[in-house]
Amino acid sequence: MARLFSFIQRIYTETEICLPAHHSCSALLLWSDTFVRYPERTMARLDLSSVAPLPAELLRKGTTGTELRSQELVCFHGEPDLERIMLGEGMAGTRVCHGAISEETILEWAWESWRMAVGPPMRQPYGRLIELMNAGCLRGANERDVGECWREELEMPDLARLVDRLWQDVKPFYQKLHAVVRYFVRRRHPESASLIDTDGLIPAHLLGGMWSHSWTSYARSILPHPVDIDQRFHRANWTAIDLVRRAEDLYASLGLERMSETFWNRSVIGNESIVKCHGTAANMYAPSDYRMIVCPPKDGGTLQDYYVTVHEMGHIVYYMEAAKQPTIFQDGTNAAFQEAFGDAMFLAAVTPQHLVRLSLLDSKHMAPDSDASNGLDGTLNSFDYAFLLRVALTKVPTIPFEYLMDVYRWDLFDGSVNYGQDVNSYFWYLLEGEQGIRAPSVVPRDALFDAGAGFHLSDNTPFVRYFLASFLSYQIYEGLCKGSLYGTVRANPVNEIPMPLHRCDLYGSKKAGKLLRKALAPGASVHWTTVLEQLTGEVNISAASMLKYYAPLIDFLDRFIDEHQLVVGWTD
Repeated sequence: MARLFSFIQRIYTETEICLPAHHSCSALLLWSDTFVRYPERTMARLDLSSVAPLPAELLRKGTTGTELRSQELVCFHGEPDLERIMLGEGMAGTRVCHGAISEETILEWAWESWRMAVGPPMRQPYGRLIELMNAGCLRGANERDVGECWREELEMPDLARLVDRLWQDVKPFYQKLHAVVRYFVRRRHPESASLIDTDGLIPAHLLGGMWSHSWTSYARSILPHPVDIDQRFHRANWTAIDLVRRAEDLYASLGLERMSETFWNRSVIGNESIVKCHGTAANMYAPSDYRMIVCPPKDGGTLQDYYVTVHEMGHIVYYMEAAKQPTIFQDGTNAAFQEAFGDAMFLAAVTPQHLVRLSLLDSKHMAPDSDASNGLDGTLNSFDYAFLLRVALTKVPTIPFEYLMDVYRWDLFDGSVNYGQDVNSYFWYLLEGEQGIRAPSVVPRDALFDAGAGFHLSDNTPFVRYFLASFLSYQIYEGLCKGSLYGTVRANPVNEIPMPLHRCDLYGSKKAGKLLRKALAPGASVHWTTVLEQLTGEVNISAASMLKYYAPLIDFLDRFIDEHQLVVGWTD
């Protein structure tokens, strides 16, 4: 099992998509000039006419593809290179014929070539891994599969039903965002507009990110505003160390511990030379030894880079607060809380007040709009709506994908889906039905293994923790706001937050810090419901805080949909 996981992890982290440094710039030749460099430096030409799984033996022996010297190639890893292309970051610097070929063609090439390269060699080994993992989850006479083992770790009875309920609670909000973004996808991409029905699925490569999980680039089209926070971050020209220092300052302002000397000496911060540069935090289980990997670009980070930094530092702060526990308990009360804490702190890191504090926003954008003719709530201003939209387009589209990645794997693990013939068709059945997206029509999909193109499958990390964290983070943030204002999280009409939730500034709140230290210090030694009750006054995970956070935006979407007579939902 270890050998197989090592194999598919290397496929994900070391595979590169390559082009000749001086290739001809046309859509057809872009594909004919595309090569894949696999681990062990073997090369293969991508063939659009015949897509078939590459056996592991072929990769070990070398392929018959054209051999090209490394100095003649421009090569791209999946992360961060192709992901940045898919997010629209630095398209001009990609050297993929920018300007000579349409943006749609480049996006389709990046999206499809990565899946064609890494999915097929993972397909057969992953099927064998499922057999081995299932065998490891057998206990006595109980016939269990690895999905049950994963769900058991979270200590949530009937987790599958809880996950489905939470998704159904937030799905109407997602569908409204989808309807509005579909309207602007059709306007931005005229080449594809005729292929996208007004009530249809959106081509996956046109939305943003390798998994259609970040729709941020459409924010300025939907709600134009003179303040672009991503541009403000970029112009601030913060180094990677600057980003980490500002994240540390946020946590320290609440009275939480600062990072150790070992952290600063041994973390990988801003080193773009490493191959695997996926944001990571680690507890080394030695005194004060906590480390982090974050690799924002050298030419200035974005809001997304700030998010990754704040999120990963949240893991480390949790480790530090639980350090007095026996080793087995020096973790979050469960994996979902580990993910949720940093996300809750990110919501505090991007309040308008804190953005003013970071010199990223002028204080005039804190005042209500005097002009009510724009149809917006007069207690807020246009920046509030533009920024809520920016955050929503980044965070909300991840929710269905987090949901589907584990529903998909659970069904593979328990045998509900025939792995051999249905492994990819079932994946797209889920994405089309729940996420409202479809694959481009470049290549047939039956022989591919598109789920393997994501980091967390090759890393064998359950996704449900991130899905639950998406809801918990808003609950924890609201609880910390109440604790900061009133010293208690208990439900009480008198204790309602007297401002829109996204404007609750936690910076410097020792009350919120005290609440956190009490909740985090027990680590995994207490049940998650105890921690949730301490932080929120509730014992159930709910979508209510998330929907409260975005309430002004949801009102705006409703008005926009009515005004433009948009269809909410999709048909395939």
